[in-house]
Amino acid sequence: MFKKKDKSSKVYEFWYLFLLIVGICIGSGIYVKNQELISQTKSPWIATVLWLTIGMVCVISIVVFMEIAKSTEKEGNGTVSNWCKLFINRKFASFVSVLYTTIYMPAYQSIFVSLTIAYFFAFTGITPNPAALLSVYIIVGVSLYVFFAFVNIYAANISRKMQFLAMFIKFIPLIIAFFAGFLIAILGSNPEGNGMGMANGKDLLFMNFLGGMGAILFSFDGYIFTANTQKSAKNKEIVPIAIISGLVFITLFYVLMAFSLFLGGDGSVEAVLIQVFSGFSKNPSNTSIKAASTVVYLIMFLICLLNINMFTHFGTSNLLSDHNMKLIYLKKGGNGFKKSAFTQVAISLTFYIALILIGALTSHGTWKGMSSAASSNGNSPDLSYLTAPMFYIGIMSSVCVVLIFIVISVLMIAAMVNRKTQKVKVNKVKYFLPAAVISTILFLFFTICGLVVFLAPQLLDKKNMNWTTNGGMMFTIIFIVTLGATIVVWLLQERMFKKYPFENGFDGEIDKDMKVNNWMAAKEAQELRELANESKTKIKSA
Repeated sequence: MFKKKDKSSKVYEFWYLFLLIVGICIGSGIYVKNQELISQTKSPWIATVLWLTIGMVCVISIVVFMEIAKSTEKEGNGTVSNWCKLFINRKFASFVSVLYTTIYMPAYQSIFVSLTIAYFFAFTGITPNPAALLSVYIIVGVSLYVFFAFVNIYAANISRKMQFLAMFIKFIPLIIAFFAGFLIAILGSNPEGNGMGMANGKDLLFMNFLGGMGAILFSFDGYIFTANTQKSAKNKEIVPIAIISGLVFITLFYVLMAFSLFLGGDGSVEAVLIQVFSGFSKNPSNTSIKAASTVVYLIMFLICLLNINMFTHFGTSNLLSDHNMKLIYLKKGGNGFKKSAFTQVAISLTFYIALILIGALTSHGTWKGMSSAASSNGNSPDLSYLTAPMFYIGIMSSVCVVLIFIVISVLMIAAMVNRKTQKVKVNKVKYFLPAAVISTILFLFFTICGLVVFLAPQLLDKKNMNWTTNGGMMFTIIFIVTLGATIVVWLLQERMFKKYPFENGFDGEIDKDMKVNNWMAAKEAQELRELANESKTKIKSA
């Protein structure tokens, strides 16, 4: 796209970061969450409005983070934890860092490791017995963790390029489905027959809006991680501009994609692809249905597989960044990317194995532990059976979304207070205050709504949902245990800080030149090699 000599330009860096955030946020969410929204909201119109509303609030919030990010333009790392240190205090920031390291990152790594295994079985059509299923989750899961840790440590450029490859893999079916959805509506070949006017979508009740907020928040919460590229970026002022541009694109894409999928089917990519493979027939053949399902399962397998790579990188970079800012304890010595990677893997593996064992050996829903049997769904795999061992990992990911958006809201409130106290000297950004007020209020509202739905699912469906059998009770227990465990780890860490204090206290960085983002460091190293090769070529030709 750009000539080699332009690789240090603002334009090149903008597009690099823009594509990075688009690749991070647009992924499994639109494949699995859009259809899920129908059961939660009872209306495609409500679902589409929610995509737009939450997306625009995330865009507005970036105006706030543009000012917050100015605090780390000249030095320091652009992470939520470090911003909390600057705008709130070091102890709260250390708590947030512990939350990211021991709960958030392990939960997200675990959910993508689990889904990679489940979608592989769905793609291949294999349905193992419960003991074999558990064995695969443990053995293959551990192997995936270790493999991607080694890739990120020893082949950072390959890891970075894999993520851009993932963007093309998931966009090709989405683009086909996007245009096909509108074409199906024009041809009138939607088997549902009514597109955006689905029969169950006429009662626009307030509780229907509440039902979809948690699912959509999951699809947007990764956007803040690109801020951690700021320390390694050559043009630091480009980072927030690239993020806000990427979020605007993501929001518009999600809204138009949802609109197309509802017009062309039941809201799922699979339903639209079935129409494509059947030649837009209202009565698709079994072959068309099988082909569409196979494509979707294959794409989901690849997306989840490459998302393990992405969150392995984020987890390691975040841990190393926070250690460099004296927010999290690591033993003295060579605390580089390698040590942070293996530390994060050890934490995540412990988390993953514990939750998989609990999920596989206990009863929940239709799963009856090791005596379970897959239900017959014709030619379709029984996904509820294949994903049963990851039941508690799914709940943990929901807990994490709630906790992180609470942290982000607290940080934005602190940034507003900073306007008055001037505790942190930053250049003011236009429209900061109205953006901060709007995004903070709405983020807290969305988070509370998500909590209400998780804690009281019967509010959405009194007949079929109740607190004990539909995850509400387990969500409550895990939410409390998670908070308690994080507090315990944080207190232990505070004790270690007192026992082994940092030189010069908690101010500043351990090493201002530390490369905390392996992708950016690998990209920079590659550019230097290319320049060196160019110089050698010119010398030889002369």
